[in-house]
Amino acid sequence: MGEQGMSNLERRYRRLLRVLPKWYRQDREEEMVGIFLADRTDDLDLEHSWPGWGETGAVLGLAVRTHLAAGAALTGVPARVVWRGEVVRALGMIGLLLGVFYAGSAITSLAVAYGNPEWAPLITWWRVLDLGPLVAFAALLSGRKTLAKIAAFAPVVLAVIGLVQPEYALLWSLFQLPALVTFLCLCLGFHREAPTPPGRRLVWWGGGALLLGLLGGFATGTGLLAIALVTVVLRVVAFVRGDFVLGRALSLFAVLQLAPLAFLLVGGEALILALPLVVLLVLSALAPVRKPRARMS
Repeated sequence: MGEQGMSNLERRYRRLLRVLPKWYRQDREEEMVGIFLADRTDDLDLEHSWPGWGETGAVLGLAVRTHLAAGAALTGVPARVVWRGEVVRALGMIGLLLGVFYAGSAITSLAVAYGNPEWAPLITWWRVLDLGPLVAFAALLSGRKTLAKIAAFAPVVLAVIGLVQPEYALLWSLFQLPALVTFLCLCLGFHREAPTPPGRRLVWWGGGALLLGLLGGFATGTGLLAIALVTVVLRVVAFVRGDFVLGRALSLFAVLQLAPLAFLLVGGEALILALPLVVLLVLSALAPVRKPRARMS
């Protein structure tokens, strides 16, 4: 439909709808504009009004659900959109497992610090936020997506708190980058129409991540090396099995781990182990993934 003969309000609604994917607009744009304008008949209103905050929020929420499609509510969804949503959700779950690992490591470090006068400053009230990923993981597996997102925000708060020390701001931000990406993936990928992750299988992964974290808390840097090694191994497994979603998510996850490991190299810590893992992570990030077969709508 051309712009001639269009009111300013209709033009603004159509501009707002551009946040929706093209495949969805082709099918629903005229219907949605008609609904928006149904009760807006006043000439002044049509020329000078703007879409309401509620309507804008609803369209933005719909944009997330359609760009990262999941569930049976949407029909005619292109295969690439379905895979994109699954990759974002997989990356969010991988990041959440990393958070569970760090939560276990934090428990060990606090237990060691307890009663030691030299390490007493480590025990502060805000360290309870380290346990946020545990709550988020349990909440997500039980279908409580909103609670999971709130709890996953805890490590992001820790990252902000760490920025009060300027000399460590860059290092701390890089280490907390996976937590921020995880939070964003959970918010975007696990919308109301997204499926609940398979609890029975992921409980074992969560338990393993927690156990590794509890053990890794005794040795600084060991946890990073272990996570990098597991990432590389799983990336190979995903390629062999032809698992596009897991492979793509692990490629992105490998990129997030490069900066923390690079600091181990610069500091000379575990150089012999860290350097090969950095190379393997780069290869994991750049390695091809098997393209998924097209799905029937």
